[in-house]
Amino acid sequence: MDEVKLWSRGLGEFVPRLPALLNLGTHETLSQSDIDRIVATGSEMSVREAMIQALVEASRGFATTSPNPLVGCVILDREGRFLSKGFHEKFGEGHAEVQALKGLREDQLLGAHLIVTLEPCAHQGKTPSCAKKIAELPLSKVTYGLVDPNPLVAGKGAQIIRDAGIQVEEYPELKQELSEICEAFLWNQRQQKIFVAAKVATTLDGCLALKTGESQWITGEHSRYWAHELRGTYDATLVGVNTVLQDNPSLSIRHPRFEKINRVVVLDSKGRGLQRQQDLKIFSTHDKENLIWVVNKGYSHSYQGQLVEVESTENLEQVLQELWKLGLRSLLVEGGAQILSNFLKHQLVQRLYLFQAPRLLGSLAGQSWTKDLNISSLDGMLALKNLKVAPSADDFLLTGVFNDNGRTAK
Repeated sequence: MDEVKLWSRGLGEFVPRLPALLNLGTHETLSQSDIDRIVATGSEMSVREAMIQALVEASRGFATTSPNPLVGCVILDREGRFLSKGFHEKFGEGHAEVQALKGLREDQLLGAHLIVTLEPCAHQGKTPSCAKKIAELPLSKVTYGLVDPNPLVAGKGAQIIRDAGIQVEEYPELKQELSEICEAFLWNQRQQKIFVAAKVATTLDGCLALKTGESQWITGEHSRYWAHELRGTYDATLVGVNTVLQDNPSLSIRHPRFEKINRVVVLDSKGRGLQRQQDLKIFSTHDKENLIWVVNKGYSHSYQGQLVEVESTENLEQVLQELWKLGLRSLLVEGGAQILSNFLKHQLVQRLYLFQAPRLLGSLAGQSWTKDLNISSLDGMLALKNLKVAPSADDFLLTGVFNDNGRTAK
């Protein structure tokens, strides 16, 4: 089987195709060869080019930084020439600014300009304060993309640097892209809730399966690879027990460009799946600590793994609250139709990924992915914002949000 070309817009190295990057044209993204050329020739880089490259850098931490945000950084010398770049690679390890500063001498930093996608942190957590470190350097300017909404940081990081005599500015452009690159973190901080994304693969007429339940496969191999990339982006994947019993999926991450052991959440009101632990792939694929089974109280069936008991699995807000207590900060809901409809009905989905194949099934044989969603008036239709469409071999992906990173949430 030929390896599918997965990197973003022809970049020569793997870059996750996150929503923040989908609208950036090829002429605005710099490959490693472009960066090498700029360094070798001493070419200048504009602040916009540097911020876009910082966005690309930020995306590289997509599978390993949670609950921290994705952050990228680029440093230009006093003449505006590229010096270095870095990103936050893993939770608990050095932040983007620290990674970009590695190996640079103090004389190289004299009068330099640091560009970073998110305001440098003011506090010390698992790592020291980036703002305090930056304040000790002979930089002339720091440009950051967004104010960090964390109350331990918000405005404080910028002020620490400003008090050291370094010019500080918030970058006025690319706000949508800057917000999207760390949208889960922004939602967590502003709402203190799990960020929920839904992924669905359908025909052009909105069918995700036959009415018999058969669904493998509607979209093509390229879309399925992309779906595995999405699983790596979120803390856990959530499905209903009907999907587990019907498809017997492993729900692991299988991708040629990265490895990650993911967590899986199964909604199973009466614990039906727990009675088939010997023959379902999901139990042999995942360690018990990474498999979270959510049941109604009294249906635990002596399960020895991660168990969440709730009054009703249909009370999704309670389910999400319990998952938050377990440390989950983002969730990819993959179905089936009833689960997807319930999340939409209760307006609990922040982002939708809709993969569509150029095929038709028809309403007589096909099962709609919103079959249990009942909206009685056109005024009540759910509307996506910040839409982006990208080709996926013969399929295409449409993605958008139902909110504005918490600013307009109910």
